[in-house]
Amino acid sequence: MTFGKKNWAVIAAVALCATVASAQDQKQGAPPVDPNAPLQPLDTGPNNGSTNQPIGAARGVNGPYDSQTYDPSQVTPDRNTLAGATPFTLGSLQHNTNIFDPAISGSQLGEVVPGNSGQTILTGVSVVGGSLNFNRTWSQYHFSTIYNGGETFNEGIGAASTFFGNEPSHSQFHNLAVAQEMDWARWRILLQDNFAFSPGATFTNQGMGGPGLAAQLSSMIGSSLTSLSQSFLPSENINTGYSMRYMNGVLGQAEYSISRRSSLTFSGSYGLLHFTSAGFVNSTMVDAQAGYDYQLDPSNSIALLGSYGKINYTGTGNSTTDYVGAFAYGRKITGRLAFQVAAGPQEIQAAGTGPAGSFHLLFASVNSTLNYQRRRSGVSFTYTRGLSAGSGVFEGATSNTFKAQANHNFTRFWTGAISGGYSLDNSLAPAGAATTQFDNWFAGANLGRQVGQHAQINFNYGASMQNNPATCPVANCGGTGLQQTFGMTVNWHLRPIGMSAR
Repeated sequence: MTFGKKNWAVIAAVALCATVASAQDQKQGAPPVDPNAPLQPLDTGPNNGSTNQPIGAARGVNGPYDSQTYDPSQVTPDRNTLAGATPFTLGSLQHNTNIFDPAISGSQLGEVVPGNSGQTILTGVSVVGGSLNFNRTWSQYHFSTIYNGGETFNEGIGAASTFFGNEPSHSQFHNLAVAQEMDWARWRILLQDNFAFSPGATFTNQGMGGPGLAAQLSSMIGSSLTSLSQSFLPSENINTGYSMRYMNGVLGQAEYSISRRSSLTFSGSYGLLHFTSAGFVNSTMVDAQAGYDYQLDPSNSIALLGSYGKINYTGTGNSTTDYVGAFAYGRKITGRLAFQVAAGPQEIQAAGTGPAGSFHLLFASVNSTLNYQRRRSGVSFTYTRGLSAGSGVFEGATSNTFKAQANHNFTRFWTGAISGGYSLDNSLAPAGAATTQFDNWFAGANLGRQVGQHAQINFNYGASMQNNPATCPVANCGGTGLQQTFGMTVNWHLRPIGMSAR
């Protein structure tokens, strides 16, 4: 097992996040619970003694258009476990009990891409779309849905066709996440489905308006519905030439509380990545995970977990299987901080008839997230390292993926957000053998202004670049060089901004 300089740098960043997390004031956490008290049946009513129903953890802590001052004391604690598939969150605000927020949007963007002879080409992109943020809580159940989709119209795309790779004049995209949570005494059940239909990789929002629009959407809809680990969802980290693809991941999870301090969590998922055009690698994957959580005190917890995963590459007879054992640490201060990291050895077994034949590797698996929130600002970081399905380019890959986001409310009506990410993907090969590598990064910025009760204007900028290998392993790896987008979006909401249906 070898570690490159880039890998050490990213792992050092995770260690720094852990240091920041442990330095937070524990006095802001939940009041202590007597560990020797007998475990009572978990609350089956939605109110837990209050007049408002809490939102499930999948909602996230922020109401992005909420004109009220953010108050951590009003946040319902997060109940996600370290051994589960869904990451820790900051909690949820009780006053956003039920949400029905449909919106339509129109964007006009300029796009700058490299030309054939070294010059840059400026093209126009128009995006017409819609979104829906829906949450409903009743009795022991919580239902969440987030949708974003639309049509992209490319103006003057012919001049830049060699960069995009046969991209048509218009294409559609859809992203949908649906979750159902159920709380029954000591049991907590989660069912979730994540679906995407797009012309490019979702990592950089390729073919969907670029990283600038992605920063805008993430600042508008605060949710952890789409933040599952790469072991539970097919990866789309590598930008390819234009090709419509389907991605779907179905997750089921059950948590059983043994006592106030300990619990068992079982998770299982099935995912697929399918391209509508030939020349790319289609795949299906299954994953199973189980773990034991123990709460050291109201803010800190540890866990042991193990997982099994298998990826089949459609039509090839090749597959990869992996086994992971990990130790996890987490820290939560409701409304302020949510940090977790899980790390351990990963054994990867490749089986098939390819040039490398069958072989196995030992790898270091890491999965870490950090969310920190102040009254007017917030930041989040995610780092994952391990086996992935190869993004339709490889038959399996080892991937290092880092994402970061920050947001700030300048005034009651002005908000801003920035986001960025980096991904390093290497093809699977026996230890010591040469691998094929892709690395890419993106950055996005968004500035929004609320206009009236129903509308918001956003100004955004995005940039991305990918370094391709000398020989493309698939039909079309797309263009290299810096790609930039900039423009303006108008969003109109059916309900007044900051209001929720009750």
